[in-house]
Formats: sequence, C-alpha cells, structure tokens
Amino acid sequence: MRLVVMGVAGSGKTTLGRALADRLGWQFLDADDFHDPAAVEQMARGVGLTDEQRRPWLERVHGALQAQPHAVLACSALTRGARDILRGAQVRFLFLDVPAPVLSVRLQQRQNHPVGPTLLSSQLTTLELPGAQESDVLTLRVSADETPHELLRRTLQALEPHHAGERHDA
Repeated sequence: MRLVVMGVAGSGKTTLGRALADRLGWQFLDADDFHDPAAVEQMARGVGLTDEQRRPWLERVHGALQAQPHAVLACSALTRGARDILRGAQVRFLFLDVPAPVLSVRLQQRQNHPVGPTLLSSQLTTLELPGAQESDVLTLRVSADETPHELLRRTLQALEPHHAGERHDA
C-alpha cells in the first residue's frame, strides 16, 4: 500500500507522514523534495505554482511513489487533478482537514520552509475538497489542541484493515 498524506501548507503532512512511515516501517517521501529550484524560489516569494508548473512535479512524485512497494508520501495534492496524477496501484489518500486559523498560526511559527503564511490564502482557494466520488480518500479533521501523537493514534485506528475499501471521515 502507498499512502498520500495531503492538505494545505501547515496541516501537518510531513510530521504525520514521517511518524506513520516510522511506525509502519515504510519508506517516507516528501513531495517538496521533488520541486525544481525555480519552483522553490517562486513559492518562497509567495507566488503559487500554476497547474502547468505542477504537472511535471506531480509526475516525478508519482514515479517515486510507484517505485516503492510501501510508502507514505507527504504531498499537498490540493486538486482532484493532482490526486488523479498521483493515483496508481494501491494508493490511498489521507486528507488533513485543519481549520484556517490553526494553519495560519502554524505557518507563522515555521522556520526555513519555502511555503510560508503568504501562500495559505492561495492554497485554501485552490483546495478542492475530496468528494464522495473519491472513495480512496480518508478525511481526518484535526483540532487546534491535537498533538502529533494523538493524530498518529487516530490515523492508525482509521487505517485499520476493515476500513481499506470504504470512504471514511474521522
């Protein structure tokens, strides 16, 4: 199985993704590592990427994900089109649904990351919430006071085998 932990900047994708990969003994991949330098520089200036700019990046990420038999990928995957590019053999998605005020605080506290608070508004505008037709997406609503350990515990419970084929919100 391959799991894509998705959401806007500051949602906790990397933190949860690393913890999940460690717990499961799977490979961890961060989609940010697959951006070309021009894209990183553009985002650091607070300018979001276009769909045309995202496509080759998502294709690189898809290839890296499919090369692993078991992996956890941290990736924004904000649009249905992006998720469609990432879909493949045994890929499931975990959408971290975090309130905008919590995201804003997290991004203001973030150090040394190309995606800062200036991109939050455009990411929230770009975000296409997973719909009922995306049965491979599990949504976890994350509260302001939830610790990474608590989120990991809830995620592991939600991913239990009896949930493997159904859409589920937790």
